[in-house]
Amino acid sequence: MTRRRNRSGLFSAVLTGFVVAGLLAGCTTAPAEPESEAVVKAPDALTAEGVVLAAVLLSTADITAAVAEGLVTPAEVDAARAAIEDGTLDEWRVRAEKERSEAD
Repeated sequence: MTRRRNRSGLFSAVLTGFVVAGLLAGCTTAPAEPESEAVVKAPDALTAEGVVLAAVLLSTADITAAVAEGLVTPAEVDAARAAIEDGTLDEWRVRAEKERSEAD
């Protein structure tokens, strides 16, 4: 339960960072739905929230420690790396926002 709360709090901070970065870049709209097959057909072991979090952790933190602490899974790290490389990370962010609003 504590890990889930920690992950949710960290995700909220990351999501806020994405929104601010998008506004600073002049981005006013986001895609309505994910378009790439990698995002749409993600295995059950992946969560959009975890992929976005892993992407941020890849660039700002010790990803090995994050996996060891259970913040993200190795599959989410792999998906984040692929999303960064193929330019679909924003689609994962949109999916994560949608899933979070549906859960609330």
